[in-house]
Amino acid sequence: MEENPEEKTKPVLTAGSLSCPAAEGEAPNPADLQCRRIADSLPSTAWLVSSVTICERLSYYAFVGPFQNYVQNSASDPLRPGALGLGQSKASLLVNIFLIISYVTPMGAGIVADGYLGRYRTVLLSLSLYILGVAVLFVTSIPSVLDNGAGLPGLIVAMILISLALGGVKASLPPMLAEQCSQIKPRIKITTTGERVIVDPDMTLQYAFDVYYWCMNIGAQSRIAATFIEKDVGFWAAYLMALCSIMAGVLIFFIGRRALIACEPQGSVLLPAIQALWVAIRHGFRMDAARPDVVLARDRKEVTWSDGLIDELKSALFACRAFAPFVIFWLCQAQMTTNTVSQAAEMETHGVPNDMLPNINSITVVIALPLVTKFVYPFLNRRGISTPPLRRVALGFFLEALGMAYAAGIQGWIYSSGPCYEHPRVCAASKNGSIPNNVNIGYQSPVYFLEGLSEVFASPAGYEYTFTKAPKSMKSIIQAVYGLTAAGGSIIALALTPTNKDPDLLGMYAGISGAMFVAALIVTVVSYKHEGKTMRDDDKS
Repeated sequence: MEENPEEKTKPVLTAGSLSCPAAEGEAPNPADLQCRRIADSLPSTAWLVSSVTICERLSYYAFVGPFQNYVQNSASDPLRPGALGLGQSKASLLVNIFLIISYVTPMGAGIVADGYLGRYRTVLLSLSLYILGVAVLFVTSIPSVLDNGAGLPGLIVAMILISLALGGVKASLPPMLAEQCSQIKPRIKITTTGERVIVDPDMTLQYAFDVYYWCMNIGAQSRIAATFIEKDVGFWAAYLMALCSIMAGVLIFFIGRRALIACEPQGSVLLPAIQALWVAIRHGFRMDAARPDVVLARDRKEVTWSDGLIDELKSALFACRAFAPFVIFWLCQAQMTTNTVSQAAEMETHGVPNDMLPNINSITVVIALPLVTKFVYPFLNRRGISTPPLRRVALGFFLEALGMAYAAGIQGWIYSSGPCYEHPRVCAASKNGSIPNNVNIGYQSPVYFLEGLSEVFASPAGYEYTFTKAPKSMKSIIQAVYGLTAAGGSIIALALTPTNKDPDLLGMYAGISGAMFVAALIVTVVSYKHEGKTMRDDDKS
C-alpha cells in the first residue's frame, strides 16, 4: 500500500493511441483528456493522519474486543473469561448503547470542528478525552478494584468519555486526511514504460481513503492480542495496552502538527441552515423556495443566508439521501462485537478464545484491500467496467447479506446439534455450562471473511462519497451524518435485543440478512441511475 498504484485507472484508450501535447508536469490540454488516469503518491501528512488512525484503532479494539466477555461472563465462569457477569442480553445492550452514543456524538463534534475549533484542535481535544476514558477503564478493571464493585461504574464513565472522544475523531480525521491531498492538481506524467498518463486528484482521493481504511484495520489487529491477554493475564492488561496505544497516537499527532494542512473553521452555518431548511419544509420541501430573492418576493423579508448556502444544502441533502441503506449495513456489522461472539461461546472452541474469530474480519481487510486497490479495480477499469463509489457500496452490501445468511445457517446447525440443541450450555448434559454444542468454532470463520470483503468494497467508498458530495463548510458535519447511519444500525440492534437469546437467534440472523439484500438492491438501482448518468455526461463533454 505504500507505493503509488500506477495502474489505478478509468476506462480510456490505450497508451500511444493519441498524442498528448502537454509537457510532463504541466496541466493536461484538451487532447490529453483521453489518456489513462492514475492516482498520485500520497503526501507525508496523509500518512501521518493514517498513523494516528492506526493508534486510535489499536486502542479502540483493545477496549471493544473484550467488551462482550467483560460484561456478559462472571469472573468464575468455568469456560470463558469474564468480570461483571451481567449476561448476554445486558452485555449486548451496553455494547449497542455505547455504539449509539459514539455514532451520535460526531454530529456535535462536526459542528464544533466546522464552525468553531477547526479539525486539528477538535481531534486533539478528542484524543485527550480518549486517554482519560481508557485510563478510567484500566484502573477500575484491576482485580482488587474490581472486587470492590468499581467495575460497572468505571465502565459507564469510560463509555461516556470514549464515546465523546470518538465523536471528534470520526467527524474530523477522514476530512482532515482528504485535505492533505488538496494540493494535488491534474498533470501529465511519463511512467517508467514511457506511457503518458494524467495524475488524477479524484483517483488520488480514492487511493487515500483506501489507505485510511487499510490503516484502520491494521490497528484492529490489537483485538487478537487483547483476546489472549484477557484470557491469560486479565482484562486490566488488555486495557493497559489500549491506554499506551492512544497515548502514542496523541504524541504522533502533536509532533506532526506544524506540517498538517488543517482548514480553519468556516464559521457556524448551523442556525442559518436550520432556518433555511424550515422555510423549504414549509413550502413543499423545495430548497429553491428558501433562496433569498424568492423569500424577499414572497414574504417581503430579508434572510441571513445566501444563495451559496442553499446550493451547499442541496448538495448535502443529496449526499445524505444515499446514506440510508448504510443503516442496515452497520446493523449487520454490529453483530461482530455482540451476537457472533456469543454464538462462538456455544460452540466447541478447543482452547481458542470465543472472541478471537472476529479478527478474521480485519485480517481479511488488511490482505484484500491492497489486492483490490492495486489489481482488481485497474483490471476492471481497463476493460471498461467503471468502479464509482456507489457501485462498490452495492457489491459490499451483497457480500454482507451473504455473511449474515451464513451466520443464520451456523445458528441453525448449533440448534440441531447436541447436547443441548436449542438451549446451548443450559441443559443438564452441559454440566453447568462447561460443555457447548457439538459444532466446531472453525465453521464460523466464513462469516468474518465475508464481512471483511464487504468492508473492503463498501466502507472506503462510503468515506469517499461522503467527502466528495459534502460542501466545503460542512465536511465534518456531513461526515458525522454518515456516522449517524451506524447509530441507526445500533438503534435497530438495540430494538432487537429481546431476540438476542436462544432459540430466537436464527430468526434474527435471517431477518437482517434479508434486509441487507434489499438494501443492496436499492443501492444498485441508485448507482446505475445517478453514477451512470454522470459518466454519460462526462463522455459527452
